Amino acid sequence: MSLSTRDSTDDAGPRLLRDVWGFTAVAIMVVILRIVAKLRIEKFGTDDLLMALALCTTTVGSIIITLAVQLGFGQKVSALGNVAVSEVIMHDYLAQALGLAGGAIGRVSFIVFIIGLLVQMPSQRIVLWVLIGLQVAVNSLFIIIIFVQCPGHGSAIWDDSGKKKCWGLHVQAYYGYFQGAFNAATDLGLAIFSTYIFWNLHLKLRVKIGLVTLLGLGIFAMAAAIVKTVETRVLASSDSEPTIATVTYDRWLFIETCLVIVTTSIPSIRSLFRSMDGRKIRTRKPYESNSRFVADSLHTFRMRRRELSIFGKGTMNASVGNHNNEVFVRMESHDETLNSRMSRESVLCV
Repeated sequence: MSLSTRDSTDDAGPRLLRDVWGFTAVAIMVVILRIVAKLRIEKFGTDDLLMALALCTTTVGSIIITLAVQLGFGQKVSALGNVAVSEVIMHDYLAQALGLAGGAIGRVSFIVFIIGLLVQMPSQRIVLWVLIGLQVAVNSLFIIIIFVQCPGHGSAIWDDSGKKKCWGLHVQAYYGYFQGAFNAATDLGLAIFSTYIFWNLHLKLRVKIGLVTLLGLGIFAMAAAIVKTVETRVLASSDSEPTIATVTYDRWLFIETCLVIVTTSIPSIRSLFRSMDGRKIRTRKPYESNSRFVADSLHTFRMRRRELSIFGKGTMNASVGNHNNEVFVRMESHDETLNSRMSRESVLCV
């Protein structure tokens, strides 16, 4: 059905497409900038691959919801035939599943990003990996519920055959409330955790505030998740207009997913804009930074040995041995701190 031939009075489809594709376009642009920024500093990793997958999943979902609108999604049932109604509902469910998957993958990507960039304590790593498992499990189960709520009659979720054997409508709705609340809590928790970690680093206050702001943008995704969760109520009631009932729910589902992708990718493109601002961004290998420290340590060591030689060999050997141990302890600690600091600096350009 062509959009130009539809009655725009009661047609919510065109506006839905404008909103969905507007946010999807922004997500595509931001992820492209993220990939370019990471490749420039040679830090392209697993989190970037996951974010690209999240974007692809969301884009396919946007395409499917476009097909649904072309079939009549957003219009009253009276304007469609029985076959068209079934096809519209089927495309709607597929789009919802892809939107849910895109948001979950985007959050997992951000958690992997945090683990590789900020987390040093094993206990924190364990908590974040558990959170990844929960994200996958909670969102995957919601997708499964969508398609298995009519056991033995899968097609009954979009037509009337075998409808009596389907689960109650409250099952999907109640789990949807839980899934939405869990995702919103995840967004808030990650924003708070990132703020806490960065605030304790030895950085200038201006830099801290800037990075905390970037890593805390997830609260916008949290807000969208809350609105989408409120709209989950439409899943709990049997509506006589199934081709219109979930329009608002779908809109906020894709807004939430796109905001997850955008807000969690913005911190990674900071280095790109800093380089465009005339500041040359370059990464140094650990041995290049360590060489100066080693040279200074050896120089100090030799000067100390020369001074101690005045007092005799025994004193000199003992002092040399102690200083030798001290140098290597300092070098080992310096290497560990330097490597983690360089990783943060090269990715976020602090």
